[in-house]
Amino acid sequence: MGFFGNLFKSEFEKWVEGASHEELSEAYEEERQDWIKNGFNGGTGEKTPKMNRLNKEISKRVAEEWENDPRRNKDPNFRWTDANRWDKD
Repeated sequence: MGFFGNLFKSEFEKWVEGASHEELSEAYEEERQDWIKNGFNGGTGEKTPKMNRLNKEISKRVAEEWENDPRRNKDPNFRWTDANRWDKD
């Protein structure tokens, strides 16, 4: 992103990018508890921007972990039922 991209980032954005998966999960749960306690964002039921940002970062990291998982079958035609078939060909 470059120098100027980092120049305008908030402290929260910098923390989100550097935080561990556990820290992100704890922060999301804390924000979710506040969201529930305060009446679901004023009755609209929409998540707060902070919750959306945390969720986006957690989802991105989980997708990267899945993509880089060495045990994952990379065959696009593989289906999980193929591994469990009783009548192996």
